[in-house]
This record gives sequence, C-alpha cells and structure tokens, in this order.
Amino acid sequence: MIRTVQEYELAGVSAIHIEDQVTPKRCGHMENKQVIPAPEMMEKIRAAVEARRSSDFLIIARTDARAVEGLDSALRRARAYREAGADMLFVEAPQNDEEVALIARSFPDVPLLFNWAEGGKTPPMPLERLKELGYRLVIFPIGALLVAARAVRALLADIQTHGAPTDLFSDRTCFQEFNDMMGLSEIQELERRFATKGGT
Repeated sequence: MIRTVQEYELAGVSAIHIEDQVTPKRCGHMENKQVIPAPEMMEKIRAAVEARRSSDFLIIARTDARAVEGLDSALRRARAYREAGADMLFVEAPQNDEEVALIARSFPDVPLLFNWAEGGKTPPMPLERLKELGYRLVIFPIGALLVAARAVRALLADIQTHGAPTDLFSDRTCFQEFNDMMGLSEIQELERRFATKGGT
C-alpha cells in the first residue's frame, strides 16, 4: 500500500481509491464478492495516509460491503474508514435511489463518490440530484468501453457481411485524427531529437 501510494503520487496522479474486497476482486456490480475485515482495511488507509507526501493527494476509501453484509454494515465500514483518515468515501453498488440518499444523509460533511455504471445495480440519477445529496465525484468507468464495444462489433459484422467496411462507418475518426489524438507527433519529435546519428 505504501509503495503504491508513493509511486502513484510521484507519477502525478491526484487520487487513489482503496478497496476492501478480497483479492482477486470482482466488479462492484457482480455477485459473490468478498470483503476483508474492516480493521485490516483501516490499516491500509492509515498506511496510505502516512505514505502520501501531499495532502492534495486524495485517499478515497471504497467499500463493497453492501452486497456482502448489507447496507448498515457498509455504512459502519465507511464511517470507520473515514475515521482512519480517508478523504472521500465510495460506498459501492447501492441498489435504489433511497439507498443513494441514505448514504449521503449518513455522511453530510464528507465528500462522496458516485459510481455511474450503466446496467449495474445502482440506478442512474441526475447529476444535479447527486450534487444536492452531497456527492462530489461521479465516475463513468465503463461508458466509453460499452460504446466502443458496440462499434467494434458492428464494424466486424459489416466486414463479415460485405468483405470490407461499408459507408455505414464513413463518419469514423480518420487515421490522422487518431494519430493526433494519441500524441504521435510528440513522439516523432522526440525521435528526431534523440535518435542516434549514423545508426550507431
């Protein structure tokens, strides 16, 4: 935990969330998860807090106990994690609007994270409502992946049917735009500056 925090902070990362799942972990919206004992997680948080060099590096404590031990236990764990030094709390996979609101009421002065996982156990909620409740960070961990997966599948089906992509995909990102987006020109400039001369 100590090395992880230090390496991420040195790399310029602004925040890290620490989970209380047993390794290897499962997606927060899948069944059959397991959680480590709360005291063990509290020590992980204490180690993370001590390891960071700047208080600007945010320690987010995540609990997956809702699915394993119930909401009351998840709230107790989150409270303990806050006492251990976590800056923000992430109670994963509340199952309805009432639970989302109850989590917020339980921690009125604590920054909270909301996980917007399309198709998961937590219903989507309007951003303004989440702000009113006290959620300060909303993440969208799989939205881009789901959109990309559908596009890839459609493209491959198009190639299978027609032997090559059809006009159906004429609005795709062009090759040059893709290279620009990936920062290729910056890499090429470094290559020009630092490539060996004369092949030696």
